[in-house]
Amino acid sequence: MSRILQFVQNKLIFLILAVIIAGLFNVHFSGGWRFTPLICLLAALVMIYPSLVPLSFSGLKELKKHRWLLFLSAILNFIFVPLIAYLISGFLLADQPALRLGFIVLALLPGGGMVTTWALKSKADMPLTVGIIVLNLLLAIGLTPFGISYATKLLIKEKTSQVNQTIPDKNRVANKKIFSLPTENSITKQTPFVKQKSFSDNNNEECFIEKTTFGQASCGLQGSEITFLGLIAPVLFIVVFPLGLAWLTQRLIVKFKSQEYFQTVKKEFGQFSNLGLLIVLFVLMSLQNNATIFEQKYLLGKTFLALLFFYGLIFSVPYFIYKKFYPNAKGVALFWGSYLRYITLALGLGISLVFQNDQLSPLITVIVLSYFIQIPSSYYLSKIVKAKN
Repeated sequence: MSRILQFVQNKLIFLILAVIIAGLFNVHFSGGWRFTPLICLLAALVMIYPSLVPLSFSGLKELKKHRWLLFLSAILNFIFVPLIAYLISGFLLADQPALRLGFIVLALLPGGGMVTTWALKSKADMPLTVGIIVLNLLLAIGLTPFGISYATKLLIKEKTSQVNQTIPDKNRVANKKIFSLPTENSITKQTPFVKQKSFSDNNNEECFIEKTTFGQASCGLQGSEITFLGLIAPVLFIVVFPLGLAWLTQRLIVKFKSQEYFQTVKKEFGQFSNLGLLIVLFVLMSLQNNATIFEQKYLLGKTFLALLFFYGLIFSVPYFIYKKFYPNAKGVALFWGSYLRYITLALGLGISLVFQNDQLSPLITVIVLSYFIQIPSSYYLSKIVKAKN
């Protein structure tokens, strides 16, 4: 098993591509699968939970030190990067709010196991690195529901404004869905979107968010129904629940084995997370809704181009700070903690959003494509962003 996990680790980027192609072939030949809530559970248990087990919870101690650098990292990750995501996606994907929401989700979730990996290779200050990772995760838990809720309302407002300019009769717009992806026919007819039923329209009895909030929040992500409360459940299930389970796993291993034993096996949890990622990606790429976006190939090119600009800009400021003010191990820690996105968590949260409204499925494309930029770029940047001995 360890050989398989190591192989997946070494060939991850190629295996991701292979799994995506296999999933799309599945859609082409079998018609694809319907989305089910079990995909959320699968993502939480086989992809997100193992990725969190190696996290050093002792990094909480580091939050009292290096306050300025931690504050600077928070500003970069939760103000600068989301703003870049909003502006870049708005410039290149103005008429695709679901794709733009994918950029926002990616921007609001920094950190992850990749930060530790590349920080080690770059000789970063590891206690500070761990502190930044822990701070990012804690802030993401608290801020992501606010950020996604606000961004979604903003995108809906922009889309509604575009529609009102295109179709003067506002009564025709009232019952339309904002987050549907235009088909080729609708583009030809110059209608911005078509009416489709949302997940919550067809499955109202299964809307756990509406039940648990007594109607205050809905599974349908549209108009005034979008609330902070409606986004708490996905964050709890996709982030907090796996995080608590990871902490408990650490404690049990240390208690019944030893700290030394945990240090030897924690790497395998991260490798197993990669294997879980491939399983989840195959399932996601096999969904029926993917047929729409992959029929419009020009969107893939525009999305990938937008991601290139996005990563280029979020690289520039942390790199400038590293070169100009902190050309040392602390600056390297700040760079990796501000540049890398927690793609695994972003994918999990994206899945939960698709569960609420299946018309949001294009946002998964943004997160999946980010692997093909973040992993190769990190390998290259680890050679130029290094602390001096």
